[in-house]
Amino acid sequence: MDMSGMDMGGMSAGAGIPTYFEFQQYYWAVVGTVIATATVANVLNRFLAKQRLLDKSKTPSQPKSSFFQAYATVTAITREVANATLQPVKLGGYTLHLAPIGPVSLVLANLLTILVMMFYGFDTANWLNWENIGYRAGFMTICQLPLIILLAGKQNIIGLLTGSSHEQLNWYHRWVSRTLWLSATIHMGFWFRDYGRFHYILTMIKTDYYTKHGFAAWIILTFIFLTSFAPVRRWNYEFFVIQHIVTMAGFLAATYLHAPQEVKVWVWIPIGFVCFDRFARILILAFANLSAIHFWSKKQRPFFANQATFTPLAGNVTRITVRDPLITWRPGQHVFLSCHSVVPLQSHPFTIMSLPSDDKIEFLVRAEKGGTRRFFRFATKHSALLGETQSSENSKRTVFIEGPYGTVRPLRQFDSVVLFAGGMGCTYTLPLMRDIVHAWKRESQSTLRLAVTKRVKFVWVIKSRSQLTWLEPELQSVLQDLKNLGLQNPQMDREIEISIYLTCDEALEKSTRTAAPTQQRGYTEISRNDDIDEKKALEAENVVVRSISSTSESSQANQTTGCGVTRKCCCTMTIENEDDVAFVQKCTCSGKAATTTPSSSATPLVDMKGFKSMTGRPHPRSIIHHVLEHAEGESAVVVCGPRGLAADVRHSVVSLSDERAVHKGTGAQGIYLHVENFGW
Repeated sequence: MDMSGMDMGGMSAGAGIPTYFEFQQYYWAVVGTVIATATVANVLNRFLAKQRLLDKSKTPSQPKSSFFQAYATVTAITREVANATLQPVKLGGYTLHLAPIGPVSLVLANLLTILVMMFYGFDTANWLNWENIGYRAGFMTICQLPLIILLAGKQNIIGLLTGSSHEQLNWYHRWVSRTLWLSATIHMGFWFRDYGRFHYILTMIKTDYYTKHGFAAWIILTFIFLTSFAPVRRWNYEFFVIQHIVTMAGFLAATYLHAPQEVKVWVWIPIGFVCFDRFARILILAFANLSAIHFWSKKQRPFFANQATFTPLAGNVTRITVRDPLITWRPGQHVFLSCHSVVPLQSHPFTIMSLPSDDKIEFLVRAEKGGTRRFFRFATKHSALLGETQSSENSKRTVFIEGPYGTVRPLRQFDSVVLFAGGMGCTYTLPLMRDIVHAWKRESQSTLRLAVTKRVKFVWVIKSRSQLTWLEPELQSVLQDLKNLGLQNPQMDREIEISIYLTCDEALEKSTRTAAPTQQRGYTEISRNDDIDEKKALEAENVVVRSISSTSESSQANQTTGCGVTRKCCCTMTIENEDDVAFVQKCTCSGKAATTTPSSSATPLVDMKGFKSMTGRPHPRSIIHHVLEHAEGESAVVVCGPRGLAADVRHSVVSLSDERAVHKGTGAQGIYLHVENFGW
């Protein structure tokens, strides 16, 4: 690979075939076209959102012109194709959920573009072309570096233009990087193939300057390639980040030494992007944490402004609260949080569960391992020392916030909104629902329309009833706000429906075996006054969900079914109709149940006034279909939770859009889908 003193960029493989430089320009023309198309769509979507809020008609989220009707039809078709997925692949006990066709198509299109541009005009069987293929493959490899760095940055220019968040673009970063590894391997392979004819490979690696550094760059890139897969990232994410930064710096250095002078600019460009990203992040970090920068504020704060309290909750969860923060944010965004006095030299992304109007940033953090477990231990220790269940001022610690990051289309522009959350996914969907309610409240005191949303369906799937305590005050507050709005305006056409699905619990086992068909509703029963009918009971909000079985009764049931008392029973049945829950549900047992206090009578689950509560798993298609049947404009479906739930919701949206022939002459309105899962 001796390219010293050679100007290869202007070379061509023959008459009518572009030069190496021209192929690089063509590649970036393709990339630029894709980014420009996404940018135009983003601008149109932002315009639509504002137009809907200004629309005074009863159906503001319906397209009002031929242009936007055509745009809605194209959007619907694109969504159906882009969100479709292939069937999950089962590998033993592990299920591999594949990425949607849309992102996969973009990655494959990028790969195909690179391969075509590397081999166009060459006969690969002719050894006279091997050296030229090696040259062109090298030129196509190095010109991909800026795109890879652009897709990786937190302060992302592509994300700003297209409306995509950095964690979504990071998935493309990984797969474009794997394309880079393949093209670099082809580049090296054809040079080695040429050297191999004379048994000169080892000699060139030992003696040739360009070959030596090129081989070093490939070795480093291969290490990055192997460590970029999910099992390695999840094994120790902090270690992955550190080694990834170090090895990427080494790769860029080796590439710079390997590349001829005429293409070194392709190394300087990504280095410039990295420097810009780091500089911007430093400014954001300073703005979010240093009170001195906010000189216009009259509030008295310490120099490092963000002080957090840590509260232990059920299920090994820590509530982290930062009052009176310096930053503002939008629902659905997250920040990177550091607390060096508890977890030194680590930063973790956490979704913000509160709204700016709360005047606090609040997170729910499950203790998994590493830093999150240290947070929980710290909260538990101080709670025990203080003899309290809540954190005190004495447990405050200085924290550093970077962000906010993340984006989702404003849900206030949609007629109906369906929110699915699994476990900790509630921290993402709860503020989205609260933001809509907050807009309704402000709208009642204003002449402006702040939200076109008429109905919200909130679905939360949890394993244990103890998890209900995380959000019960917030959920009850939402329903109370809605009730107050109804009292202020009896003609109000706004509604919220909250459904809680309980899948596993140590104290709810008997109902799966001894449920009486006249009273049981899954693992739970609904107690009502027998003197009034069901409708009046609901109007009176006299609905209290209670546990059917006591611990002692569960123990007896376990003995008769073979489930030991130390096992937890999980409902595996899917509820297709919330208003007609099956009476006998399937149960599997796994894991140790938490210790409970024996009781001879039924113990209250939680006062679920205004909620629907049932045991089992939701049927996303039925839930979404029910909402769409009443929608008078475009709807939004948002899901944050386990991959299985996300896959079910995605499949349901695609099939319903196709079945209902959305914006294809049937009158059925569009369905916007947002899946929040930090990459596939």
